[in-house]
Amino acid sequence: MTGAKDRQFVDALARGLAILECLSRAEKPLGNGDLARLITLPPSTVSRLTHTLTELGYLRRSDQGRTYELTPKNLTLGYPLLAGMGLRDRVRPHLARISEQTGHTVALAIQDGLHMCYVDVVQGSDFHAIRLATGGRLRMNVSAAGIATLAAMPKQKRWSTLLRLRTEMEHRHEDVRELENALEACYRLGYAMVRNTWHEGIGGVSVPILWQGAYGALAMPVPTKTVSAQRMHNELAPKLLTAAGEIGAAPLQMPAY
Repeated sequence: MTGAKDRQFVDALARGLAILECLSRAEKPLGNGDLARLITLPPSTVSRLTHTLTELGYLRRSDQGRTYELTPKNLTLGYPLLAGMGLRDRVRPHLARISEQTGHTVALAIQDGLHMCYVDVVQGSDFHAIRLATGGRLRMNVSAAGIATLAAMPKQKRWSTLLRLRTEMEHRHEDVRELENALEACYRLGYAMVRNTWHEGIGGVSVPILWQGAYGALAMPVPTKTVSAQRMHNELAPKLLTAAGEIGAAPLQMPAY
């Protein structure tokens, strides 16, 4: 991050973007001291940058006001890119069709660090449908979209991502074997399914897609109290698989641990 020999280089802009990049890779909100250390900038400079980004709506403070995290507004920077690739336009009709057929929410999710971010959502009409917010994020290991995306990753990328996930899960005292079992099931079935891993009463089914080099996952969250595992397997998963085949199904890779 230096433009000392480039008179056209704007240091303030580069530093602000460095803040956003650093927070996008972080697994938890960071304070000014953390950011200053990671980006190697003076704390006073970081404080001014985080204040400016907060005022502009790209960051939000924690309840205690000592740490910062990204806001969904940052997604607006990526929407033109997704639209340019045609991914959202390609997927949207399928989301709408499946949601209309089932009454449940259907979304397009993409990887964001160790999370999955929902970049397009069609809300379900069913009274019990799970609501998702565009820009919402879930940890990969507790979301069907995360499992599906992991299963479709090239071997080397999946390996490095799993290493990071294991570290985070062990820190949270979560069972890593559950993730490995979910990956194995995804490879065997061709889709990922979770029940009550994120919150009791919430499950999901997901399939990975690959279109013009862009990876994503079609995801459908469901209430486990009213939607049985059998229905998820026999009715919902096939609809997502059909859509993925029409969009561009991402080939699944054998899990390697």
